[in-house]
Formats: sequence, C-alpha cells, structure tokens
Amino acid sequence: MRIDRLTVTNFKKFREESFELHPQFTLLVGDNGTGKTAILDALRIGAGAYLLGIPHSQAPSIKREYIRRETRRNGEFSSFEPMTPCRVGCAGHAHRSDFDWTRELASLNGRTNRVGARALTKCVAEHFRENNPETNFPLIVSYSTGRLWIEPRTTKQARSAVREPLGKSSRFQAYRGSLDPAVSSDLLRRWIKKMALISIQKDQTLESLQAVYSAIVGCVEGVDQALYDFDLDDIALDFSTKERYPFGFLSDGQRTMTALAADIALRCVQLNPHLGREAPSETEGVALIDELDLHLHPNWQRAVVRNLTTLFPKIQFIASTHSPFIIQSLSGHGLVNLSDESLLVERREYFSIEDVAEETMGVDCPQRSKLFLEMEVAAERYYSLLDNLNDNHADIQKAKAELNQIEARFSDNPAYAALLKLRRSAVE
Repeated sequence: MRIDRLTVTNFKKFREESFELHPQFTLLVGDNGTGKTAILDALRIGAGAYLLGIPHSQAPSIKREYIRRETRRNGEFSSFEPMTPCRVGCAGHAHRSDFDWTRELASLNGRTNRVGARALTKCVAEHFRENNPETNFPLIVSYSTGRLWIEPRTTKQARSAVREPLGKSSRFQAYRGSLDPAVSSDLLRRWIKKMALISIQKDQTLESLQAVYSAIVGCVEGVDQALYDFDLDDIALDFSTKERYPFGFLSDGQRTMTALAADIALRCVQLNPHLGREAPSETEGVALIDELDLHLHPNWQRAVVRNLTTLFPKIQFIASTHSPFIIQSLSGHGLVNLSDESLLVERREYFSIEDVAEETMGVDCPQRSKLFLEMEVAAERYYSLLDNLNDNHADIQKAKAELNQIEARFSDNPAYAALLKLRRSAVE
C-alpha cells in the first residue's frame, strides 16, 4: 500500500488542503501549530480505510474534535461553529491497483461514512477471503508522541484491541492495535520469549525471530546483538562496549528505537510469514511517526532515516520532526514544509545545519545564540540612545531610564555591562 496524495476538508486547522507524498519517506516540518500532527491524524484515517476490508480490525474514524471550527461574530457575541462535512481523501496504490478513496463525517452528530472507500474495501475484502498464503499484505502502523510503550489499560476492551502473541493465530492479528496510540511492550517481550523457547525446543534458527532481532540491531546505535536473556527474563541488547542491558534498563531513546524497529518487523513477519527473514525488506505499507526525533541524540537523529529505509525499503514512512539533523539527512527523500508553501520537495543536495535551520526552519542567524543576538540589538539601542541625547530634560530622563533597564538586563555578564557603562560615562 502507498498513499501518493492526501486531501483534507474542514479537518482540524485546514479548510481545504492537498499534500503530495514521497513514495518512500516524507518528512513534515514547520512551526508549532502549522498542522504536522493534524496531517498524520488524517493519514491515519486515510490509511486505516484499508482495515475496513479486514473483519474484526478497527479502522479509525473521524472524531468530532477533528472537525474544523470557525469563529462567528453575531452582534455582541461570538461563537465557535463546527464546519462540516469533515473529509479525508487519499489517492494511492494497493494490491497492484490504483485507488482514490474518501472518508467523511457529514455532521457533528453523524458517523464516519465509508461509501467513498468502497472500491478499496472491496479489493481488500476479496484478498482477505482468498487468504492466499503467497499474497503479501501491507503493513499499516501509526506511532504517536506517546510511544514510550506505556502499557494499555488491562480492561476487556483493551485486551481485545491488541494482538495475542501466544498460541497459533491469524496473520491478520498483526492489524490489531496497529493504529492505536498505545503499544504494548509486554506483548513484544512475550512474543520474542515464546519464539526463543520454540527455537531452543526445535534446536533450529527461526527466521521470523532473527528478522526481529536484525531490525533491532539495525536501528539501535552501538548494538551488536539482540536476544532473549532467560536469566534476566527480558529482551537484552549486547553493545559494542561488551555490556548487556535488558530492555527495561535502556534509556528512553534506546527503548523507543528498540520497540519501534521490533514492532514494525514483528508485524511484517506476522502478516507475511511466507517471506521468512525477508519479510521486513519485502513487505510494503505505510508507517506514520509523530516527532521522529523523540528522545534521540543528534548522532542518532542523523542516522534514523537511513536505518529505517534500509531495513524496511518498501514501506512508505511519513514522519514529523523539529530536528535540523533529520532534515539534513534527507538526501533522496521528500520534505513538506508547512511554514512555507507546503509543497513536496525532494532534497538531493547536502545542506549544512546552519542552512537547514535558517532556510528551512526559519531560525534567524543560527550561527549565533539567541542571547548574543539580543545583546547585539540591546547594544545598538543603547548607543542610539546615547548618540541622540538632547537638552530636553524629560527626554533625557526617559533615555536614562531605558539605559538603566538595558544595563540591568545584562548585569550577569560583567564584561558586556562594563562596556556599556564605559560608553555611557564617556557621553554623560
């Protein structure tokens, strides 16, 4: 599956907008409030339309809070009115066919309509019924900013929404909870432990387990080996420093990347078991990631796009970020800048961090700190006041008060404050 274009109408902050997407990796950037997460929410609904054709899978609907509101002024009062219909439209590709599909919420009290997705749903349902062992099914996943793998509530409803890794199950269990914000690291541990026990029992290497291990090693910097340590009773990572750490003792960044890579690989091998160890590299699909840089050191940020696209080359990644290091690493992939024209741009030339920060992210003079720039402006204002002192007593008093404020603001920088006072004493 692939989404080439997203169109939204009355969705969150967007009245009507259309976005082109790169077939392999699209990075959404822009100031806070420009709509990065809104686009990912719309894509979650658009990609989730595929699940309408899979029985017992939960396709996300358009929530009431996604409906755009407008402020209306009527006499002395103003109101915040919902604008309907709220619509998500996609153009893309699935099972070797091109599709255009929509999902719509026509009214505030209505339900999300699936009529516009009939062609896609019918195609998916036919492949589901056939369930040909050689048919590849696409990965469809979404990872929110809350992906530190906090366990879902253990209610009956929550348990039914996640994959059961123990015992034999349908390949389509991989779609359970794939678009939910909460993902269970406990289920990941249980699946890996089960497969490790089977491997020992049969005294053979399990290709599916090795595929998950390889994904972890490929995405977590400095790791030589992943395994299940029965003494620790946890997933363990062997680092190049010759140290072994269980999953629970990893840093937030290490845990995030371990679980992200393992979850994608695990769903790939569950969906397409006939591919064996090649399931992660041969499975197509759509993966949505909000704030890709979350908890990652800049060195990791530079490598994360390369790692994901190398390990999962046929999956279309669409992610948001605030990191200039991730933007810098985008050679050959697409960038949508929501602070600019929101057009898809394929970046092929190499950019410095300063160029990225200034030209793409709109940061003024990134070579200098914000404090330095403030000091520069303050100095210019200070000298201007001194040069324009006149004989008017009121103006002099006003200028002196402003000079005192500038001096007080930078009193914690003795050299800078002394320089200002020296210039002032020469004039006064």
